[in-house]
Amino acid sequence: MIQLFMRIRIAGLLGGLSGAAVIAAAEPKLADEWSTFSLYAGVGYDQPLRPQFHFTSRMGWLNDPNGMVYYDGEWHMCFQHHAKGNVSGTKSWGHAVSRDLMHWQQLPHAINPYPNVKWEQGAIHAIWSGSAVVDELNALGKQPGEVKTLFAIYTATHTGEDKKAAFFQAGAFSTDKGRTWNKINGGRPLIDHQPDGEGGQRDPKVFYHPASNSYVLIMMVGGKDRAVRLWRSTDLLNWEKLDDIPNKAAECLDMFSVAVDGDSKNVKWVIADAGTRYEVGDFDGRTWTGLGAKDKDGRPLRFDFGDAYYAGQVFNQPPDQRAVHIGWLQSKSVGYSPFTEAGMPFTQQMSIPAEITLRTTPDGIRIFRNPVRELAALYAKTSKFENLSVDAANDRLATLAPELIDLSIAFVPAGDLTLHVRGLAIQYDAAKREFAYTNLARVEGERAGLLKLPADKRRPYTDNGRRAIRAPEVNGEVKLRVLVDRASLEFFVNDGEAAASFVVVPDSKNRALSLMAGGATQIKLLEVNELNSAWVDR
Repeated sequence: MIQLFMRIRIAGLLGGLSGAAVIAAAEPKLADEWSTFSLYAGVGYDQPLRPQFHFTSRMGWLNDPNGMVYYDGEWHMCFQHHAKGNVSGTKSWGHAVSRDLMHWQQLPHAINPYPNVKWEQGAIHAIWSGSAVVDELNALGKQPGEVKTLFAIYTATHTGEDKKAAFFQAGAFSTDKGRTWNKINGGRPLIDHQPDGEGGQRDPKVFYHPASNSYVLIMMVGGKDRAVRLWRSTDLLNWEKLDDIPNKAAECLDMFSVAVDGDSKNVKWVIADAGTRYEVGDFDGRTWTGLGAKDKDGRPLRFDFGDAYYAGQVFNQPPDQRAVHIGWLQSKSVGYSPFTEAGMPFTQQMSIPAEITLRTTPDGIRIFRNPVRELAALYAKTSKFENLSVDAANDRLATLAPELIDLSIAFVPAGDLTLHVRGLAIQYDAAKREFAYTNLARVEGERAGLLKLPADKRRPYTDNGRRAIRAPEVNGEVKLRVLVDRASLEFFVNDGEAAASFVVVPDSKNRALSLMAGGATQIKLLEVNELNSAWVDR
């Protein structure tokens, strides 16, 4: 696979060397088989399907965001990364940093797989999801001068001699602002496999809890109670079990605090899972008290209703207590992998960074999620119109032809409405008071992909691709914000009350924008921001 990476790097993606040149090229010497970052150096961000304002690895596979932490002006985002190719193989932690959440610099892989520390014949430990925190207390005793230590905790995969999975949690630290990482105690367990849980217990989320002057960790343990477990530590090495929360087991749990309605005296906590389900509650450093994880109709509370968003995490220790959140926009189904199908040197992408707030609503305290304000730094051209008829709005839109888009519309509905953005149709159903998008490309690809599987591995396919998101009128208006990149569609309803994310590839030749609605519909605001690429050096 490393040889494949080398061929990709040298071949046409870099300007098209001949096949002979590819074969004759010398492969760089690597420190070990996982330290492949030097192979990425010649790959830029200018391929036809490279997202232009969503993070992607220069090369290779990417999934869950990991190790999300802010320190000394830099947002650190590690991520699940297969360092040997464009498939979901044995995982390392990739690593990137940004000073503005838009422009990212990818660094050498942070943490790589390593030989088994439990028995000699055991398989290597892959580095699965986890988190990172600034060691505010110098609990590890590693701080060199004024530069604080970064501490990471990750899941190490492991299969015991009994051939059963027995994952454990191990740690690493950095004393140079994340440029290099050292495994703690050779990668041996900080939290060993919990015998009362399932084999694949994983995805530890650590955070600093100032009120108790300690570090707290939450993780899915599973078992008969489907438990989530809380731990506490003052030295980041020894972890005291605090409590179990039953019936909440899920991948990539996140836990963070947010001021309600911006009131710093009224702070609540959120526990969210990979599938965007969440609960708001109280946490005193030892005990969690939830306020309810379902709405009045008995449905789980969620913050994204599309078909792609997964494993989101907030950055620890952000400036101004902002809850900045990034997730993985997944496109890994059999038959639907747009990047690899197009021959890209990378696959998968992250969501737009979004800020989470908590607001009081008639139904209780709810998450609102909106793209971070830093997105405006990419605006190349802004076209803003107010108080228009549908026909007048279409006249204005006909003068625009953007590729990368941040579009906002507020309207007073007088029936159904459809917004066409580069061929992508977002429909508003006035009777149901909801927006919907149907991802036909994914459905068609997945259906075709299933037919390629052996007969005994096929399953009935019932997904029609339609995803709906509630959109009630607020003060007589409905608001929608739409982001379109080269391989994604994200939209946010009513100032972020709900959102939906999709991996979809707009027709590269279609730059048209238009509205279809009843003549009595009033367009109160229509703003189209055309974006520059975030990749300054492409």
